Amino acid sequence: MANDYYTGSLLSLREFWEERGKTKSFEREYSLRLEGIKLIVNEIRPYLRGKIVLDVGCGPGIAASLFPANSKVIGFDFSISMLKGARKRIPHLVQGSAFSLPFRDGSFNAVTCLFVASDYSDKAGILCEANRVLQEKGSFLFSDYSPNDEHWKFKRSISSLMGERCNIFIQNDAFLSDEMRKAGFKVQETKHVQFRTLFKLERYLRSKAEMERLKINNLELWNDVQRCIKNKKLSREFILIIGVK
Repeated sequence: MANDYYTGSLLSLREFWEERGKTKSFEREYSLRLEGIKLIVNEIRPYLRGKIVLDVGCGPGIAASLFPANSKVIGFDFSISMLKGARKRIPHLVQGSAFSLPFRDGSFNAVTCLFVASDYSDKAGILCEANRVLQEKGSFLFSDYSPNDEHWKFKRSISSLMGERCNIFIQNDAFLSDEMRKAGFKVQETKHVQFRTLFKLERYLRSKAEMERLKINNLELWNDVQRCIKNKKLSREFILIIGVK
């Protein structure tokens, strides 16, 4: 398995997307999350209709392209290559850091932050900035991976077993809700969005030798992989937290 995961620093995160060309592979593999993204967007759609929306960490703009047509969306990302991919989906784009948003206080009716915070061990800076640029009574729509998500369960555990780093910082809904409250949000609702997607063994293990190594070192995880091979499906779970300023 290629050692292609960032090490947790902002510099290495930028290198991961910009210099190693992961943006294109990210778009190719978007089917792994697309059904879940659609479910998330359906849940948050009422909070976006007719609103001025900042999509923090918009990536290639696939999620924002599903937002209501009458919402005005500003796509924001630190990655220039991601923003290039987003140009065909979001008309208004801004490049910068989620820890220092280049917008005035109270600029937006709604802020979305979908699958961004797990890239960072410290969530507070992102959440506080989202709160700052959101108007009073504005909606903050936050989503990320659940600790129960099988894709990242396999990725993290197998990478560690193979002596590789996979620094994605996934937290449970209680922790994330608490961080949101500390940033000044009132948490209105928390949901766990579950769906199933096609399982591809090569995403996690690339040889029979690695499969045997997994069996020897973690039989429970090996059994989980065998179940997914048999069913040809992977169980995914996302967390959705709806907050208000």
